[in-house]
Amino acid sequence: MTHQSFGPIPPAPAVPVAAKRPYYRKKRFVIPTGLVLLSIVLGSCGGGGKSATDAPAPVASSSSSPAVAAPIESAKSQPAEAAAANPAPAAEAPKAPAAPTVGKPFIMDLGNGDVARITILSAVRKTSVNTQFSTPAKNGSYLLLDVLWETSSGETSSNPFYFSAKDANGRKADQNLFVDDQLGSGKILPGDKSRGFIAFDVAPGPVTVMISDPLMQEAARVQIPG
Repeated sequence: MTHQSFGPIPPAPAVPVAAKRPYYRKKRFVIPTGLVLLSIVLGSCGGGGKSATDAPAPVASSSSSPAVAAPIESAKSQPAEAAAANPAPAAEAPKAPAAPTVGKPFIMDLGNGDVARITILSAVRKTSVNTQFSTPAKNGSYLLLDVLWETSSGETSSNPFYFSAKDANGRKADQNLFVDDQLGSGKILPGDKSRGFIAFDVAPGPVTVMISDPLMQEAARVQIPG
């Protein structure tokens, strides 16, 4: 029987023991981590709300609105008041041609290039028209017109029947066809003229004298004061 010799068993290698971290180093790690977690929690809690910069501007109450609106209203009313004080000048309407009057010639267009220039030189009251065939005026006197008829262009014809008259009440006057030096009837060439009298037995007062063209269409009116 053999004897085995047992030598001493070598000790197991020592397991290194982790060095214990100093307390101040643990604290330095824990504090920043806690701050990060705290900021996350606070951010999640405050995420649904609005920041002070997002808050709407305060709205003025109804009681203070007149004080704010008053300067604006007065500022708006100033241009209107200025426009009322200085109204824009109205555009002048075109003036109508002056109506024919005694002593001033007027133009009567007879068509087809025929133009007459007519002037009632005078309008006077006469008790008679100086003719043996004349009768006394029924209305007390005659209105005697001294007429000048000229042809400006073309060819025109004068005629005492182109003239008629009515009194202020619209009653038509009778024409005396036996007046001395009566306006002649007939053609008047350009540059030529005819002159004569026309007498109306018409009531006293204002008289309207109408002048017609050869087709008996009224072309002009002359107001004779009473």
